[in-house]
Amino acid sequence: MRVSTAATAAALGAAALLASTAGTATATPQADPAGGHGRPHVVNLDGAQEVPDPGDPDGTGRFVYRISHGKLCYRLSVQDIATPTAAHIHIGQRGEAGPVIVTLNTPPVDGSSQGCIRAQRTQTPANQATVLTYWELEGIKRNPFFFYTNVHNAEFPAGAIRGQL
Repeated sequence: MRVSTAATAAALGAAALLASTAGTATATPQADPAGGHGRPHVVNLDGAQEVPDPGDPDGTGRFVYRISHGKLCYRLSVQDIATPTAAHIHIGQRGEAGPVIVTLNTPPVDGSSQGCIRAQRTQTPANQATVLTYWELEGIKRNPFFFYTNVHNAEFPAGAIRGQL
């Protein structure tokens, strides 16, 4: 039996959302998205992609990530936004707001942050925003369009800039 690409994508996206209690990961400060074996992915962030309301009209950013050997390594850079207060990867398609699946290292004003997040098997309610499950990592790898990165600040607490993976 052949399964359509859309059905596979939907199933993996749903599995990633439902499996968020199945594994963990922690962010570490050393990351080199340009290194490693996986191919780098470049995501451009801006305020127009934020929903339900637009974010910062002047803000921009770039999220470069690579998935390799069970971990996601990234570099997140921002420009022309007020001091960032948080950065995350969320599950949600373009035009949708969704729950946080993992917290990223917050970049400074007009600067960048980086980290590596190794997927783990278990996750608890207390650490679910700071860990990445195997299912979530696999979902990002196979169906990145089901996920987005955004950066928050005091002026735009729901998100100043966003980019669809």
